[in-house]
Amino acid sequence: MNLRLHGRARTTLAVRAEIQAAPAAITDAELARRYGVSKPTIAKWRRRSSVHDES
Repeated sequence: MNLRLHGRARTTLAVRAEIQAAPAAITDAELARRYGVSKPTIAKWRRRSSVHDES
């Protein structure tokens, strides 16, 4: 499989899926610390239905 991420992507497809699967009880701040990304990044992946970059 040829995996192609955006040049500045800080998360992998697997991490994005974990973010989306995380229960609402886990805060964006906690997930951001866990994965080393910003809270807006966590919020973005939580509201998206796909784990793929948008063009």
